[in-house]
Order: sequence, then structure tokens, then C-alpha cells
Amino acid sequence: MSVSNFFFGENIPLLQLEKFSQEYTLNVENTFLMGKENTPISLKTSSELLVDQHKETDFIYNRVNLLKITGDTEDHALKFFLLQSLALADISPNIHIKRNANGKILSVENKDELWKSWEEWKEHKLASVFPEEKDQVKLVANYEKGLKSFEGELKKNLQYILLLPEVYSLIFPPNEYYSFLSSPLSIRSRLVQGVEYSYQLKLVKLEEENNTLFVEFHAVLNNREELIKSHIKKLYENEKKFSVDQFEFSVKIRYNFEKSTGRIMNAELYFVEKMHEHLAYMIDMDLKIKSVELSIG
Repeated sequence: MSVSNFFFGENIPLLQLEKFSQEYTLNVENTFLMGKENTPISLKTSSELLVDQHKETDFIYNRVNLLKITGDTEDHALKFFLLQSLALADISPNIHIKRNANGKILSVENKDELWKSWEEWKEHKLASVFPEEKDQVKLVANYEKGLKSFEGELKKNLQYILLLPEVYSLIFPPNEYYSFLSSPLSIRSRLVQGVEYSYQLKLVKLEEENNTLFVEFHAVLNNREELIKSHIKKLYENEKKFSVDQFEFSVKIRYNFEKSTGRIMNAELYFVEKMHEHLAYMIDMDLKIKSVELSIG
């Protein structure tokens, strides 16, 4: 018996990888706190998604198809932005993704198709969604810049981190010596220009029951001290009521998996970026298998 097997047990995967196709509903709420005198700003979206998954040799292949998206906000300034964002979601509703055997996102496989969809949308729908020429010019520049860096940005996107988790190297039996960290991730600050958080997801809870595996991950911020010195501490220099101790960066993700397939049964993600109690950005996500409506007649 090897030393690693003595301490950690046999490397038996907790999740099996089987082919599946599943429809989900993903509800997302973004909340901004922008000063004591301002009311919180909230923006909600609800998406219906079809996720296909299969494995070939040492790689996992996923297709994520956006079937429908709706949104709502009570903030008048955000309503126009929301309507345009919903229209843009129709440009490229299908994304093909390649991952390694652990689940880490490696590449987007249909970048040519994404460019083709954009060119067609630009020709036929741009003018109706963005009537002002200056808005058209700005959108084209921003969207094409985004397409060029799409792969890198997708790897930072919390929705895709939730949908396509890096969990397949979890082994049985976990014990007091077992620890799990995802590969390095990053996300740009929504509150402080120039700040990019570098973090990893750490396993903090694991439970098994029959064919269900529950896991919970919390973010470990790797560049906290560096960011406090370079950017965040400056925010508090002229603030008597607040201190750097109030700074918070948090990502918490909970999953219920079907063990025999690796399929997500439901999941939740909670993100918090907070400078103090009146300056914060939060995201709540809830992913569930789409309920089937039965007709009687």
C-alpha cells in the first residue's frame, strides 16, 4: 500500500461522469449599495438553459444553450440597460465548452460560430435595438473587444463557474487530512477600478446520502494583502466612520449532485464585495432543474 493510500484511502471518484442533457432555471439577483442616502439598486434575471455534457477520453464537453431570458428592475436608470442586455443575450445563445477531466474550463470550441452570429445580428438587428449611431459605434467596439477576449472572460464569469464546476477530482473517502482547492480563479471588482481579485474555491463541507452528494465551497482570497496595500486602503484614508477592517470579499457555492452521473440537481452561489456597510455589491444565484408542467385533459 502506498503512503498516499494509507492516509487518504483509494482514489475513488465521488462523482461519476455520464452523458446527460438537462434543462435548468437560473435566477440571478444583482444588488448595489451606493451610499447611505441612496436606496439599494437591484437587477434580477431569470434564464432557462439547456446543458448537455459528455466525456471523450480525458476531456469533458459541454453545450450551454440559452433558451429564454427575462429580467426586471425597479431602477429607472437601469431599465434601458437591462432591455438592451436582454436583446444582446439573443446574439449567441449557444456556447460549446471544453474542460479537463477535473472540470476546469479550458476553451470555447465554437468561437467562429459566435463571430458569425454577431455579424448577422449586427447587420440585421443592431439599428433597431440601438437607434442612435453613437450607441451603435460604442456597442460594436465593446462587443467585438469582448469577443476577442471571450474565452478568458467566460472563465471569470460566476454563472459559468456555477454551471460548470471543477469538482470531478473529489475522491472518497474524505477525512481530516483531505483538503480540496480549485485551480486559481479571478474576477474584476465592480466597486474599485483597477482591482482584480485572485481566489480559489476551498471545500468546506461534504455530505453523502444514497445517490446524492452535497458539497459547499468558500473562496480563499489569495491577493488580499497586496490589494489592501495597493488600492483598498486608500479608500479609507479620509473616512473617519469606516476602516479597512470592514472590507469583505466572499464567494460561497453549494451543490447537490447526482453521484451516478455528475449532474447538478440544484446549486446556490452567494457573492459579496463590500468596502463598508453603504458601499457593496452582491450577487445571489439559484440554479434548479426546470420543473415540468403537466397538462390535464
